[in-house]
Amino acid sequence: MSVTSLINRKGGVGKTTTTINLAAQAAIKKRTLLIDVDPQSNLTAQFDDRFEEGGRGTTYDMFFSKEVEPVEVRDNLFLIPSGDLSGMEVHLQTQINREYLLKKAIERFKDEYEYIFIDCPPSLNIITINAICASDYVIIPVQADSFSMQGVTDMIEFINMLRNAGANSYITLLGILVTHYEDRLKISKNIMAEFDRNGWSDALFKTMIRTNTDIKGAQFEKKTIFEFNRKSHGANDYAKLGQEVLKKIKNLQLKAV
Repeated sequence: MSVTSLINRKGGVGKTTTTINLAAQAAIKKRTLLIDVDPQSNLTAQFDDRFEEGGRGTTYDMFFSKEVEPVEVRDNLFLIPSGDLSGMEVHLQTQINREYLLKKAIERFKDEYEYIFIDCPPSLNIITINAICASDYVIIPVQADSFSMQGVTDMIEFINMLRNAGANSYITLLGILVTHYEDRLKISKNIMAEFDRNGWSDALFKTMIRTNTDIKGAQFEKKTIFEFNRKSHGANDYAKLGQEVLKKIKNLQLKAV
């Protein structure tokens, strides 16, 4: 089993969309679990028509050691919806080892799913800390715009802080994903040059998610990009990304053996 969190403190970078489509790609061959820990519940909303088809409990319940049964939202793809996560900082104040509540809850699923993907909130709070402490890998989606660099810096510093503090000594940055990329725009090329100047080129996924109206169309119709238009640039990009992500995970797992 591998657990991967997608994080960025900046919203609108394609974090939820990437989480959904990576999981959909992984579920083609392996049982895959989605966990929504974002209080905005955008991931949950994409599958809310499936909640009456079984499943029990939310990620809110997971934080308080209640039994949860994931909902099968597509073939081989399961979801634990968010629940009401507002005010979680206050709710967890008296909990012992509160940084590891999600990790402990996920342990019961280790023999049931090959891949687990966690959609995190756009903030560096106790929920995000729980997700990182529960994860093997982190993906940072970042939009190709002029505000991207600071967001990446913040995320990497945050991950390193938790690693150095011993909260999760084994957490690995799987990669930085560039989204909303348009090759013809000068700003996109400048952003890529900026990544190189910051020494992050090796951390970038080779696959970039190009701007594509079909991605928004899929969101509107509550479909994965593959269901909405498998021949689109968006589907092609996410298919390549999925292959790249799973190959990286497999290689890292083999090195760890």
